[in-house]
Amino acid sequence: MTPLRLSVLMALLMALTGCDPRRKQDIPPQPEGFVEREQFIAIHAQLQLLEAAHRQHMLKGDRDKARARYRASILKEAGVSDSAFSATYDWWYSQPEILPPMLEVLQAHLDSMARNSQWN
Repeated sequence: MTPLRLSVLMALLMALTGCDPRRKQDIPPQPEGFVEREQFIAIHAQLQLLEAAHRQHMLKGDRDKARARYRASILKEAGVSDSAFSATYDWWYSQPEILPPMLEVLQAHLDSMARNSQWN
């Protein structure tokens, strides 16, 4: 085999294997109590707004206690435990291939919430 053919073959092999997405067996299994994507996005959006209110000093009284109380209320209303939400959050954020599309949907959900807000 000529050096040129060998170089082309090696480059092709590297391109095909180097860009291969993470194999199925590398994707972590869904955690126990996994929150389905749509519900996770809805809860995550509400928790993002809660975090923004906390950072902007919009929560009255002891802000940390208020944040914990509102977080528990959001999760309870959704019927999801804190541990299930946290495990699902960790699962999504551990997967660089699927995280960006999920975050785009989350942003679209937040935008929709802003458009439909009573304060707009």
